[in-house]
Amino acid sequence: MKSDFFIDRPIFSTVVSIVIVLVGMIGLFLLPVDQYPEIVPPVVQVSASYPGADAETVSQAVATPIEQELNGTPGMLYMESRSTNSGSFTVTITFDIDTDPDLAAVEIQNRVKQAEARLPAEVIQNGISVDKQASNKLMTITLLSNDPKFDEVYLSNYATLNVLDMLRRIPGVGRVSNVGSRYYGMQIWVQPERLASLGLTVQDIQSALREQNRESAAGVLGQQPMNGVDVTVPIVAQGRLSTVSEFEDIVLRANPDGSIIRMRDVARVSLEAQSYNTESGINGGNAAVMDIRMLPGMNAMEVSESVKKAMDEISRNFPEGISYMIPFDMTEYISQSIHEVYKTLFEALFLVILVVFLSLQSWRATLIPAIAVPISLIGTFGVMLIFGFSLNTLTLLGLVLAIGTVVDDAIVVVENVDRIMNEEKLSAYEATKKAMNGLGSALIAMSLVLCAVFIPVSFLSGITGALYRQFTITIAVSVIISTIVALTMSPVMCAQFLKPKKEGEEERKNFIFRAINRWLAKGQTVYARIIRNFLAHSKRSFAAFGIGIVCIWAMAQIVPQSFLPQEDQGYFTVEFELPEGATLERTREVTDRAMAWLLDQPDVRYVLNVTGSSPRVGTNQARSQMTVIMKPWDEREDPDLPAFMARVTDEFSQYPESKVYLSTPPVIPGLGTSGGFEMALEARGDLTYEELQRASDTLVYYASQRKELARVSSSMQGDIPKLYYDVDRDRAKLLGVSVSDLFTTMKAFTGSVYVNDFNLFNRVYRVYIQAEEPYRQWRDDMNMYFVRGNGGAMIPVTSIGTTEYTTGPGTIKRFNMYYAATITGEAAHGYSSGQAMEIMEEIVREKLPANVGIEWSGLSYQEKQQSGQTGLVLALAFLFVFLFLAAQYESWSVPIAVILSLPVACIGAFLSILVLGMENNVYFQIGLVMLIGVAAKNAILIVEFAKEEVEKGKDIVEAAIAASELRFRPIVMTSLTFILGMLPLVLASGPGSASRQGIGVGVFFGMIAAITLGIVFVPFFFVWIYRLKERFANRKKKRLKA
Repeated sequence: MKSDFFIDRPIFSTVVSIVIVLVGMIGLFLLPVDQYPEIVPPVVQVSASYPGADAETVSQAVATPIEQELNGTPGMLYMESRSTNSGSFTVTITFDIDTDPDLAAVEIQNRVKQAEARLPAEVIQNGISVDKQASNKLMTITLLSNDPKFDEVYLSNYATLNVLDMLRRIPGVGRVSNVGSRYYGMQIWVQPERLASLGLTVQDIQSALREQNRESAAGVLGQQPMNGVDVTVPIVAQGRLSTVSEFEDIVLRANPDGSIIRMRDVARVSLEAQSYNTESGINGGNAAVMDIRMLPGMNAMEVSESVKKAMDEISRNFPEGISYMIPFDMTEYISQSIHEVYKTLFEALFLVILVVFLSLQSWRATLIPAIAVPISLIGTFGVMLIFGFSLNTLTLLGLVLAIGTVVDDAIVVVENVDRIMNEEKLSAYEATKKAMNGLGSALIAMSLVLCAVFIPVSFLSGITGALYRQFTITIAVSVIISTIVALTMSPVMCAQFLKPKKEGEEERKNFIFRAINRWLAKGQTVYARIIRNFLAHSKRSFAAFGIGIVCIWAMAQIVPQSFLPQEDQGYFTVEFELPEGATLERTREVTDRAMAWLLDQPDVRYVLNVTGSSPRVGTNQARSQMTVIMKPWDEREDPDLPAFMARVTDEFSQYPESKVYLSTPPVIPGLGTSGGFEMALEARGDLTYEELQRASDTLVYYASQRKELARVSSSMQGDIPKLYYDVDRDRAKLLGVSVSDLFTTMKAFTGSVYVNDFNLFNRVYRVYIQAEEPYRQWRDDMNMYFVRGNGGAMIPVTSIGTTEYTTGPGTIKRFNMYYAATITGEAAHGYSSGQAMEIMEEIVREKLPANVGIEWSGLSYQEKQQSGQTGLVLALAFLFVFLFLAAQYESWSVPIAVILSLPVACIGAFLSILVLGMENNVYFQIGLVMLIGVAAKNAILIVEFAKEEVEKGKDIVEAAIAASELRFRPIVMTSLTFILGMLPLVLASGPGSASRQGIGVGVFFGMIAAITLGIVFVPFFFVWIYRLKERFANRKKKRLKA
């Protein structure tokens, strides 16, 4: 296609741009909005319960058979499990990011099914659930009331019956959970003394419940074959019971004298909460707390809006005295963070157009890039939709980076047309035709160089590759669209808008333009002089370059490494740990005192609490978790969240009865349980659980002594008091008592035994048996627990066995089937997560036994996998630039001049983050790739012209200097455009600022290094490459002559 095809068809060219904009606008409206793309590995959770069993029993009877089957599931990265004294068991299996979550869940389900044959019957009766975890916690809704009749049990069940189901049906909602829920249960509070005096046992109650509280079909009258009957009549009977009075009337025994013993004679029946292990609330009041998690790939803003509309509708039917509140909404952070990036985008666009105006010094000429750049950026949204991307922090930052690049194409076109028009005194139409004859291939070549830098990096595997793809494909697409616009719309606008300069116009320019021109002219002279000095002192120049390379290597080792920067997401969590065995009442007192202090702080908005639970150890009466939600960023008196968290730690550390742990949310929602690092300390070889406890304590002690680490804690609990019941099995057999009856009786009275179900409010709830409160407080209460022996004799359980106090673990954790302790912590201020992880590994190596193993989980696992990839990323970028240039110039030697000049930009990038105390993370590495691409573009502009001059017969040195002088102004102006486009990122503040600064600082200072030092080394290396080329050519000739 001829270059003047589009110039002669302005309407066609305009239509191309309009189509690009329309497709982009459709993409902009349809693209889902989220904080991050789908980069969280699939997670499947298996849950089971063994009521009445302690942690060791659950670990052996439930965890071991299930984990043996799950181990080695295809795509599995690691699994971690938790067995508790409340009889609960959960195992979480994390898969590789490329694994299909649905197939993973099916595979886990099949393997759990295989393990069921080896599990206790009660575990199977209670049910084993397999769930895909929805990673993104979107929002928290609370139902609350000041009316005493609406207690926590009522609120929790009202939410379950009237709110949860409607919320679950909203498109995009993945999971809605009732946190600290107190679902209804039919509680049968047995009086052991009364039961024994009537000659009854727990087994009698269970049998009566199973017999009389059941659904069963009674048949149909008139079933075929039948003659002479007109209708069939189903026989119905009362099946499951549903009211307290019906359960009280259950017959336990009919005596020979005609008297009947009913349930009410030996027990109190009540409809209340099925479990009292946890409590939830907000700001010190009772509340039903509902967490909403979003399905992957959905639009967070739309889902949040749908949930709010649904709650408004549901709340119209609330009883008087009940209201709802949304204390936590992740979309507030997402929208503010995205808003900040949009603001940065427009600031960058404004600065870029300002520099273009100062460079081209004509509003007509400036208008062309001002139209071309938005077309390129808007069009990118359409392609993002096709690629399945979302509008997130990464893609929008990619667009910010792209602004400085896409403007180059328009500037190159406008500047060439303007130069030819004024030098050759042609009309705008003719000048555009002539300029585009030579420019088309150059524009395509430049865009292909940039794509050659970006696209290979996006093929990296895992989460790192997924993160890179968001940036690289976004930038590459915007560059390609920019080239299309530069070949179609920009020439048309040049032919229509530009006008030749009038005589004397240059002298009539205002003083700002004249000053810029003088500064550029002076800079051009100095630049040529520096190049000559470099060539005159080649040894020094090579030495300086060598020192620079060594400095890059040294700084790469010194600069702290991390995966992603920690952001202020507007909330943090506080966890209290009381002595093991502490009751919920004691934990509640500490929680209430802490909450009162927090609510007095001016920057705190809400405090959510779940007493009796902890994310690290699960349900435990000695633990309490509070989520502290801060006021919006612009309303805070002190925006420094780490400083506030330090004050909270100082305050709560003074509480004598508890330990306190603070943690920030995960950098990527769903990846780990908290910000910072997560390490699994494993008992390998012959290491016992007790030795692992000591190793965990030792590690936490030494970690607390290191200034680089903060908030290091272990999930491993101290041993809790336990009562050991030693059965005399011989005596039990002689007395005719079944050992299983013994354990069932004790479990029913002291714990809570699930018998069967009942129906209420169109729901299915559970029936539980438990002894009344006075009969399960102390060791001596066991004297009132009786079982039936030979001849119907009632025998106390204490006469068949002895009891003694002992200790044992309250929660047992395993990681990849090893006993494990989860160690969490953060890097102290001024240090990176990479440094923190290295120090933790060092302490384990130096202070702990050799058979203590370590593995990383959550974000730390990904960081460990990603560490050391900076070299690979840079190598790929350099390699593909070299290969593409070799193909373009049909030479292996010429591209070396471009490649050797690129490390200079890296010196500026590494030096800036070293001086400013920043980290080498994914954002910085993306910036480095961008830097290489832009610096390569600048070098190509010089090398291409110098090569043409040499081929015309010009001296190598003169050709290099002439090319540098000619290209100095466009290189400086396009580079300044790019640098000022990065300025809003460098000066970023507010939500998400750490990410913006992480990407902006390295690029900003790296580009300054590239246009001050880098463009000096380009002609220097060009000259030396050609000299070496000539030298080798001469030697070859001599050898041929000889």
